[in-house]
Amino acid sequence: MTELTRRTAIYGIGTGGVAALAGCTDGGDPGAGSGGDGDDGSDGGTGDGEDGGDGATDTAVQQAGGAFSGPAWDRESRRGFCVLFTEEGETRWLFDDAPAEVREFVEATDFSSSVLAYVESVGPTTCHSRIAFDDVGVEGGTLVASATVENTAADDEACGEAITFSGALLRVTADPLPDALRLSVTNGWGETAELTGEDGLLDLDALPGGVRPDGDPPNVPASFDCETEEFERHPQVYESGVNWGGGGGAGSDAGGDGPLALRAVIPGDDDAGSEELAIARGTRFRIELTNVSGREVYIGNQGKYNLELRTESGWTEIRGADGDATFGYTDEALAVRPGETLDWEFEMTEAGLVENGPHADALRVCPDLVPGRYRFVFWGAADLAVAFDYVG
Repeated sequence: MTELTRRTAIYGIGTGGVAALAGCTDGGDPGAGSGGDGDDGSDGGTGDGEDGGDGATDTAVQQAGGAFSGPAWDRESRRGFCVLFTEEGETRWLFDDAPAEVREFVEATDFSSSVLAYVESVGPTTCHSRIAFDDVGVEGGTLVASATVENTAADDEACGEAITFSGALLRVTADPLPDALRLSVTNGWGETAELTGEDGLLDLDALPGGVRPDGDPPNVPASFDCETEEFERHPQVYESGVNWGGGGGAGSDAGGDGPLALRAVIPGDDDAGSEELAIARGTRFRIELTNVSGREVYIGNQGKYNLELRTESGWTEIRGADGDATFGYTDEALAVRPGETLDWEFEMTEAGLVENGPHADALRVCPDLVPGRYRFVFWGAADLAVAFDYVG
């Protein structure tokens, strides 16, 4: 059977929102950043309203009290995560469920004169719970600063040995406003790296599953013709080529380097980068669509896909309906948060490829499945595709 779901548990991120980001550079804190309300002139900000750096007229800091991204990034390969917000509506995906003082800090930001940077990093103890900013400035339209994880323990305070993720917000008022971000982030072990929000939230190489099998298909049938004369195949809605394994959102032409990653995940063969992708009859498998970027991406509804078999005459849709069928789809714009995964679950049988899917009351697979290479094309985004082999 086919099941369409939205899943966030793997990456620890919720649902809903909008975000435009830029990037991250090296080290510290323009104010105490002690975790007060963080507004200008308060415990969380610079307090003096003086120039916060070249091109910046004022700064304020709010400690987050944790990491809002989940965290979804891998601390072994990254020093942290950062994102720049330039409009109020962009912040919802990250801060809707934040503590009240953080939401108040965000709401107090006047985006006509200020921007908001958010950064996360990590440290080795429970006392590494604060991020300090320093060297804040604006260079050629880019907000630059250093962000450093600090140990907040007093001299006589014992700290628990536990990997601790922390986050902080930096508000910068400037004229003109920056539209990019570069942060030099130093974690609690003293390791420093220049980060950019454009690097995204997740590592593509760490996603489960694969894009398509290596080598030739086990079988390429001459055709896939249904014996029922009135049978009408579901149209192949995409216009030309597909983007294998990833691309942009709805209405985008972005190729495989876009914010969305598509993978076929086969039970027992679901390690990251899996290339075998062979399915036996009756096997349940899933297709996963993950937003690997640091910004929210919009797609069409999850029913907008084709299921195809490679034949000698090209890729052929395997589903259709008897009689004068119509295949209508609504035009919703669904938000996929950074780190969020949507998936489709199927069973590799004629019935299992249509049950609970779009137009399930009308669609059927005809003729019966034959061994060969099949593919899933999601045209609810930038015609994203993955393939797998059916071995019978």
